[in-house]
Amino acid sequence: MKYRRQLIVICWTLLSVSCHVSLFATDSLFAGERFEVGCNYWASHAGVYMWRDWDAGQVEKDLDLLVAHGMTVLRVFPLWPDFQSLTAEYGGCGAFRGYAQNGGPLKNYAAVDDVMIDRFRYLCDAAENRGMKLVVGLVTGWMSGRLFVPPALEGKNVLVDPDAIAWQCRFVRYFVDSLKDHPAIAAWDLGNECNCMGDAKAEQLWLWMHAVSFEIRVNDPSRPVVSGMHSVKTLKDAKVNVRQQGELVDWLTTHPYPLWTPECNLEPFDTLRNGCHPACETTLYANLSGRPAFVEEAGSMGPGIVSEDRAAAAMRMQMFSCWAAGVPTFVWWCAFDQGHLDFAPYDWTAIERELGLFKADGTPKPTARAMKDFASFIKSLPFAALPPRRIDAVVLVSENEDFWKQALGAWLLSRQAGFDICYAPAEGEWPQSSFYILPSSASNSYTTYSHRAWKRLVGKVQLGATVLITLGNGAVLSDLEAVAGVRTESHFKCNTTRHVIAKKGGFDLPDSYVRRISLVDGDVLAKDAEGSPVMTMKRLGTGRVVFMNGAVEVNASIDGWPAYAEAAEVAGVKRLVRGDNPSVGFTEHSMNGVTYVVAVNYKSDPVNVNIECDGTISRTFGSGSLKDGVLSLGANNAVVIEINGR
Repeated sequence: MKYRRQLIVICWTLLSVSCHVSLFATDSLFAGERFEVGCNYWASHAGVYMWRDWDAGQVEKDLDLLVAHGMTVLRVFPLWPDFQSLTAEYGGCGAFRGYAQNGGPLKNYAAVDDVMIDRFRYLCDAAENRGMKLVVGLVTGWMSGRLFVPPALEGKNVLVDPDAIAWQCRFVRYFVDSLKDHPAIAAWDLGNECNCMGDAKAEQLWLWMHAVSFEIRVNDPSRPVVSGMHSVKTLKDAKVNVRQQGELVDWLTTHPYPLWTPECNLEPFDTLRNGCHPACETTLYANLSGRPAFVEEAGSMGPGIVSEDRAAAAMRMQMFSCWAAGVPTFVWWCAFDQGHLDFAPYDWTAIERELGLFKADGTPKPTARAMKDFASFIKSLPFAALPPRRIDAVVLVSENEDFWKQALGAWLLSRQAGFDICYAPAEGEWPQSSFYILPSSASNSYTTYSHRAWKRLVGKVQLGATVLITLGNGAVLSDLEAVAGVRTESHFKCNTTRHVIAKKGGFDLPDSYVRRISLVDGDVLAKDAEGSPVMTMKRLGTGRVVFMNGAVEVNASIDGWPAYAEAAEVAGVKRLVRGDNPSVGFTEHSMNGVTYVVAVNYKSDPVNVNIECDGTISRTFGSGSLKDGVLSLGANNAVVIEINGR
């Protein structure tokens, strides 16, 4: 009976901790209501060796410089082997005899160096004195392409080895317990891209995440647990998947580097695709996981990829895009260049040396000035927080494949077509909407969507919704003739490109399959150059089904937006502000009878846009100008328009 009571108390405690963190996670990550900007920080003089080569004065100077450029958030890292100086002792024939700390006895149960803890506390004090908040990446065993582990654990797969996991848990427990009372710490990050520390299956990584997050929550239930992971997938069986993340952490994070992300480094860094990438990926993670998300690392990967001026221009449009999308925080990689350091990883990899907002001597780069200007602009606005954006359509995402390509394509096409989307898991809860989008599989697949999800979507249409179905790459849906009014006459593998002629404009649509269709019931919205139907519309119940014969999200790149514009018109989408240039994206944010419209130029050249407005424009904020219905925007720049009357 005694043990049963103890078990009940333990279970109740864990339930209370879980509920507390879940409630906390619905709030802002940081205390302020405004959009937050910042960077990942290693000291300018020493990079990852800042703790062993400690220079308190240099840290103070670094933080002064960052604060002066508008930064309020830092992500910081206790390098694992520097803080947990665990060594092993061996006897004859290499027989393991026990663990030690720097060759001597353990100074505490976790083999943590208290001198390092004091140095980290100094950093926290310095941040607090400047009004900065810290996200702490606890298990920093992976950094900039190099693995860092305590000497006793070298050679182990630290994500699955039980001994390694036990020592990580001890480290996390000790570290969190030592610093949990410091007000500068806003959140505990599991660590830096810890999925890169070793091979692991999805269920093995789940166990690792559960162990580490449990130690955080038991010792500090007051702060959220942040993912810190790299390249989270929608595929439910992937090593790092959205479902797993939403189950185990309070905030998801994105590291949206175009160079490392599929489908992103296909155009210059300062153009539409990369300008939308951080906002799109972060929104996708949040929508599918049911947890909030923020941009934890963004960057250009240095002047070998894009010039400093263009990187700054791209950063500006990325920040505006994230702010408009409701992403609360944007953090750049990283604070300072590290080309003066001659040890690994900087000695290994060219693109890890020139990623700072500042040169090693503190000279600000154009990116630092762009962040400062953006932070000043946000503070100058007459409202504390931008209201949520208007959402016009829900994109259904399958967990049966990696759906990133379709998700990004849908975001890019809707941006150009003049409306806004969110995402929902095809097998999960769907927001109520009058407009749904069902993208095609990205490859030959007959299992992308379950019959249950398909029937539920058809039911939505029968009750009045409009759905856009795109189908290509060999994918197949059942009941297509009854639902969409088109009959498949033939379907075979053959690389082909059709030119689509739509009301909003023409575009080329490549595919690895040919699907020849005939219209049985409905209307033709677009044809190919030979006059065959490509896009059709059929009434079903009180709703409409728009069918696109081709995977426009993944095969038409950014040129297929006229198909999305046509579908939005059928769905009755009418925005308050409408422009005639697809390079400029508009989001609408309404509160108390006033609507704020954020217009972002995704081109690396200045643009003029003819706009129509159904309200009274009272004023504009930003560097753009509006005169006689013509909006002028600088390259990769944005303006906020205030509208009354709706």
